[in-house]
Formats: sequence, structure tokens, C-alpha cells
Amino acid sequence: MSGRQGKRGRRTTSEREPVSSQLRLSIHPTYARLVSAELRRRGFSDEEILEGTRLTREQLIEDNRFLSLEQFRRLARRAIALTGEGWLGLDVGRSTQISAHGPLGYAMVASRDVGQVLDMVQRYSSLRVEIAKFEVVEHGDRVHLVVEETLPWGDVSEYLASHILGTICLVLETVSGMPLPDTRIAFTHASPPWAPEYETRLQGIEVTFGAPVCVLDLPASFLSTRCITADQATFEQAVRMCERTEAQRENGCDLAQRVLDRLLDRDGDYPSLTEMAADLYMSNRTFIRKLKAQGTSYQMLLDDVRQELAIWYLRQTNLSVEAIAERLGYSDTSNFSRTCRRWFGLTPRAIRQG
Repeated sequence: MSGRQGKRGRRTTSEREPVSSQLRLSIHPTYARLVSAELRRRGFSDEEILEGTRLTREQLIEDNRFLSLEQFRRLARRAIALTGEGWLGLDVGRSTQISAHGPLGYAMVASRDVGQVLDMVQRYSSLRVEIAKFEVVEHGDRVHLVVEETLPWGDVSEYLASHILGTICLVLETVSGMPLPDTRIAFTHASPPWAPEYETRLQGIEVTFGAPVCVLDLPASFLSTRCITADQATFEQAVRMCERTEAQRENGCDLAQRVLDRLLDRDGDYPSLTEMAADLYMSNRTFIRKLKAQGTSYQMLLDDVRQELAIWYLRQTNLSVEAIAERLGYSDTSNFSRTCRRWFGLTPRAIRQG
């Protein structure tokens, strides 16, 4: 997604999958809350923080539904624009409390040793983020925690990489009770003008840029370092919580998320409420009741998908307004234009030019 064409930075997208993958729910809202909290500490109001993000305070504070990469990208871009700090992800990551990682956090903090902490990251990170895969690889007397993008991070690559690796370093420092010994970090993004800020915040850690993959490089001997926070009973309980949460996600217990995934797989031919309920083996009444218990409705979810796709197609592709309207299930372009004005207060042309 990072490759762009045209003077307006717009790329031509004809494939369905790259679009839907960017809009699938993949990041726990806690990490968006952390961005917002950091900005509030710096004196910015909620209105300033959320301007142009199409996120609401209620989504960040009350709703535990995952955010899409595109939703998080808008917030991260806004945060960097407000602060002017390209290293902001590192600051947020370095101030993230372990409890923010949910059951994974409790498993990490109660682990026996550093090796077990990294194993928890490798096994259960998808409970919090699905935009990256973590793999522990041993290389002789060194061990690498490799962070691989499962979705293209695009223009927030630096934010996400610095947030993730900054967080992991903080966790390891906390559980080991010491600075990380003989440690190196390799980032994939080019060395930025503010590279010295990395050195200030990651004191004692060697940092390089422009690597083929993000890597936290540690001495293999450090893996056996006993965690000062080790607690076997708490660890076992936390792992059970991780496994239960993982099973719930795999079984699609979040009905709203299952509906959103199904809608993203459609291409303009959106099912009616009755058709969607039948597809999920529910009566209309049960379907409506279960969505209401999650604070939403089928129409709200359908509108969410159409709004995200409308913004994506208008700003990221060269598709005509007529073609976009058709993809979103509008046979009448004027009806699509009226809907855009209702959703965004702008016409499709104004959105594209914005």
C-alpha cells in the first residue's frame, strides 16, 4: 500500500483484497487510546485529537471492538501532525503499561524468564494486533525477535515499528529489572532527521535503519535471565485467559466483527438484514437482539463499511465516482453523492480533492 502514483499521491487499486485487508478489524482499541492519552497529556483536546480521523471518543473509550489499520492510520497521522514529532510512536510505546496488553501482558509479567516472555509475544500477540507477526529466531549466541508486517503499514510504518519495539524493550527492562544488555534494534524505515531522538529514548541500545525487516537483537544468554516479577500461578492463569480469548476470536464470538468481515467480502451486493441473519443461522429477532447488546445494529455496521470504503476508493484510487457508487451498491450516482454529504458533509468530488 505504500507505493503511490500520480501527483496527488493516489494509487490505482483494482484488486479487492488489499482494500478489505486494510479495513478489517485488526488492532485493539487500547493502542489508539494510548495515542489519545499521550496527546491529552500534551494539552490537546479530544476535539483536536479526533479531527479528521472519523473516530469518536465513544469508540476509543467505551467500545472494545478492534479498529482497522486504516482507522488507526488516520489517528496516528493526526497525532504526528499535531505534535510534529516523527518519533511519537517511540514515546507512546515507552510509556505503555504492561497491563495495557490484556491477558498477554499478565502472561508476560508473570513469566519465568526472558525467554518465556518472548515466547508469549510470539504465541499470543494476535490477541492484541493482527497487523504483525512475531517470531523468535536463534542465531548462535544471538536471538532475534523478528517483527514482520502481515498488512502493509504504509506511511505509519515508523510509528508502528517504534511503538511496537519500544513497548517490547520496556517490557523486557521491567521484567528483568535491568537495562537490556548488548542489544540492537533494526528498523525498516530510512534514517529520519530525528534519529538522535531514538538514541535518547533507547539509551544503550544500538539502532540502525533501512533494514529488510524489523528486528530486536539480543544476546542468547539474556533469555535465561529470571524475571523479577515471575509468578507461576499467575502465569498459568494468564495463559488460560489467552487461550480462552484466542478460542473466542477463532470461533467468531464477536458477532459485530463477523458481520463486518462478511460485508467487506461483498462487492456492492450487500445482503439484507434477513439474508445476513440467515447466513449466520439466526432468526431476525435474535440477530437484532445480539447486535443491540453490542451497542450496534445491522444498518450501522453496513453504513460503517460503506463509509470506510467510500473514503478509501475516493482518496486511494482513480476509480470514477460512478464506479465507486456501483461498488458500494448505489445504482444512482446522485444518491451516492447525497449520502456522502450526509456522512461527511462533503461531495465525492470534494472528498477526492481534500
